Amino acid sequence: MSDFARTVKPLIADVPGWLTDEEGEALYELAKQCSGRGVIVEIGSWKGKSTICLGLGSRAGNDVRIYAVDPHADYRFGDFKDNVERAGIADLVTPIPSLSQSAAADFHEPIELLFVDGSHEEALVREDFDKWVPKVVDGGWVAFHDTTWTAGPRRVVGERVYRSREFKEVRFVVGSTTVARKVARNTLADRGRARYVLGVKTAFWLGSTAVKKQRRLLPASVERFGRRVLRAIQ
Repeated sequence: MSDFARTVKPLIADVPGWLTDEEGEALYELAKQCSGRGVIVEIGSWKGKSTICLGLGSRAGNDVRIYAVDPHADYRFGDFKDNVERAGIADLVTPIPSLSQSAAADFHEPIELLFVDGSHEEALVREDFDKWVPKVVDGGWVAFHDTTWTAGPRRVVGERVYRSREFKEVRFVVGSTTVARKVARNTLADRGRARYVLGVKTAFWLGSTAVKKQRRLLPASVERFGRRVLRAIQ
């Protein structure tokens, strides 16, 4: 059993959110690998499911501070604080109660890991990209949620990550997350791999959409096999 399955899954099981286990574990591992060259920034926290994955990963690594950018409005903020405290990571997490586009201008720390799960409107996704990704250090990581079925993030990430010369080690995490490492300039091989992974992601999106239209679920054994294949072919 992995560290994520043993220590994180029990804590997020009852926290509302749309992370698959694979996505949660990817965030956990990325945060665990952060060295402290920059902080971790999460855009879009809701009730803290992804925050817990990042926080416990950071705790297992180098205790890199996390900034959780979200309007944190009304009852959600109480739930967010309760969930973060229950996970034992409140000392690592600094909430920033703001829209991400507004918060960017006043945020001046270098970022080692950026997780974007904010607005899905294409114009706002582009604004998040333009304002936050430049703050990521060379060799740092970006992760974008909702890059399969949701048009805004899918288009922006398809253009600005998969077809970019500024990212390498691009991969798709089962569900809807795209992960990539920021670099000054990638290689032809990096770009070829990114296009390949884009093809994998597109096939997953089209296949899952077709299954949904049939209004039936795949047998659990078939779904598990498909997830293993997706991991293996990347």
